Amino acid sequence: MKDGIKTLKLKQCVDAFYTGGSVQWCQNGKTIFTVCGSIVKALNVEDGLPCYDIGNADDNSQITCAVLLEEPSFSITLAYANGLICRYTLHSTDSVKKCSTELNRRWKSVHSAPVTVMKYCNDATLLATGAPDFLVKVWNVDNQNCIASLRGPSAVSDIVFVDSLRLIVGYSDGSSSFFDVSSETKLIYTWKLHTSQIVSVLLQDEKEVSFLSRDQTVSTVNLETCKKVKVMPVFEPMECGVLADHELFTVGEEGILKCWTKNGSKLIRSIKISDCRIDEILYNEVQSQFLLVASDFNLYLVSKENFSITRRYVGFNDEIFDTAFIGDEENTLLVAANSPDIRLYDTKTWSCQLIRGHTDNVLSISSAAWDSSMFVSSAKDNSFILWKLVTEGTLFEAKKLAVATGHTNNVTAACFSRMSKRKFILSVSHDCTLKLWSLAKLSEDECVKLSASSTFVAHAKEITCLDISANDRLCVTGSMDKTAKLWHIDSKTMQLGIAGTLPGHRRGVWDVRFCDFSEIVGTCSGDHSVRVFSISSRECIATLVGHSFAVLQMIFVSHGKQIISADSGGLLKIWDLNTKECIKTTEAHYDKIWALVASEDESKFVTGGSDGRIGIWEDVTAKELEEEERLRAKRVSDDQKLSNLMEQKRFSEAFSFTLTLDKPYSCYMVISKLMETDSLELTKCVAALSREQLVTLLDFATKWNTNGRTARVIFL
Repeated sequence: MKDGIKTLKLKQCVDAFYTGGSVQWCQNGKTIFTVCGSIVKALNVEDGLPCYDIGNADDNSQITCAVLLEEPSFSITLAYANGLICRYTLHSTDSVKKCSTELNRRWKSVHSAPVTVMKYCNDATLLATGAPDFLVKVWNVDNQNCIASLRGPSAVSDIVFVDSLRLIVGYSDGSSSFFDVSSETKLIYTWKLHTSQIVSVLLQDEKEVSFLSRDQTVSTVNLETCKKVKVMPVFEPMECGVLADHELFTVGEEGILKCWTKNGSKLIRSIKISDCRIDEILYNEVQSQFLLVASDFNLYLVSKENFSITRRYVGFNDEIFDTAFIGDEENTLLVAANSPDIRLYDTKTWSCQLIRGHTDNVLSISSAAWDSSMFVSSAKDNSFILWKLVTEGTLFEAKKLAVATGHTNNVTAACFSRMSKRKFILSVSHDCTLKLWSLAKLSEDECVKLSASSTFVAHAKEITCLDISANDRLCVTGSMDKTAKLWHIDSKTMQLGIAGTLPGHRRGVWDVRFCDFSEIVGTCSGDHSVRVFSISSRECIATLVGHSFAVLQMIFVSHGKQIISADSGGLLKIWDLNTKECIKTTEAHYDKIWALVASEDESKFVTGGSDGRIGIWEDVTAKELEEEERLRAKRVSDDQKLSNLMEQKRFSEAFSFTLTLDKPYSCYMVISKLMETDSLELTKCVAALSREQLVTLLDFATKWNTNGRTARVIFL
């Protein structure tokens, strides 16, 4: 930190990996395959990060269905909205995180609508595809021939093979059909047992099959007699179900995982997993876990034994508004996205927990300097909530300590006092007010309702940002009225007072920051600039111009000697306050950067933006300096070695050595010496060169030919 930050390198990136559609889980339980637009992402279960992609990200057609096949070869088959079916072979390596993909086969589905269901038969020789065009087509995988086209009464919702030639199809109108592709008539029997869509067809054995429907019933039929055995009510519109160890597990509209007896006649146990609908459930025998896929793009790993949630992954963050580190070791990251739920990430596994409490989108999160387990969140529901994070093993529980509801519009920011002597919170809102809230009556035993000790109409337009000085005596606010204002804080009487105005911006102010090491305050604005003001004189002492977009975030680093700023174009800039110049520009996001926070030791930084990505950046300045020093030492050593060879007139060795260096002129000088002493020796040296060395020599010759003084060598 003494020399400042010169380079930031992306260490990890938490990007969208699931945007709806099919989810597949490999047999060993280590990798989950999720559809993300036009590609499939392979998610490593251990660290929660995508390890490789399948498909072409530049393809305009979206994936509508995917099916994984592990025997006889490891492959995944994808169906696209344009009617194309592609089969990729996955060549795995010793590492779970690495796998090469190869497009093995590709053919047209010949459906008049996108394929929504795909299933392989038991020996993987046949593939059945179903679509909303009422058709199921059965394909010979080896030659891509359609051996059967089976028409039904409505859109296909599920398919299951009974054996290699017989299959059962469920439809959206509640009917289901039994087919034999080897017979002339194809159709064996049709059942009309339900009044709504068949969501799952579960083969209990070769004699019985169960149908799960959105009409809140489960029906069982005998495949030998084709007669109905039983119909049982489950009192919930189901979305999916699986059989595991002679028990039926279902999910649906209520977001509850339920365990039933095999035929659905008795509910054994249940647990609430999500507030949203759960669309899919998968079971892994090796891990003895369920994978649940919710409609809000969240994935849950649930233990079969005790129904506990072991992992939770957020597949799509939408737009990220703010982030904050919490905890002593800063291994936990709070994220405010376009949602009422706060996301709590474990940065080691990237498993996520949701903290519920707000009724509208959370806009800001801030942690307390005097208590690493305490944080405050503000939202569009005109309130802010004070939380305390309690650790229970590998899980966290956020306990609500206080709620404040005094604002009449969106609460855009809330900050804790920096010192623990007299604790308070400041908040700003789109209602143009600045409020101070005392925490003297705060209790960890019950949730209290806070009341404002002081309120000021601080600006003429919406207030966007807030910061508190290190000594708790001043705070600064920024607004869309193009100004930032300083305010006195009397922590004894819990009152606010105006301290001055910081004018100069030509657009609204998006962020304000105090420097902890000097009496300056920074502001950034929609006018593409960052300004630094003196607190004592209220004068602008520096204007940093270089952004081409609105500057949304800024922080002081390197003991106040540098500033890192982020703009709406996705760029990060590092500024030197002494020279007032930009040291480095980094393309960090594809869209607006709303969040920029640093760890306490400034070794890593977190950014979040409108593209839904969370970037973890590390300061690699010291590593780059070490690498530069190593390369410099190597250059000196190589130059000395070449000089020694030349002085000792070991020109043959010097010639081979110069080809390993990127120094065409040194090679030219060696060749000149060889031509002067012994041209036959030069011929032997050239003949002994390897193919790679000859290519290097030809590259050098191309450069020599551009200069009349060195061109003569190429005619040797």
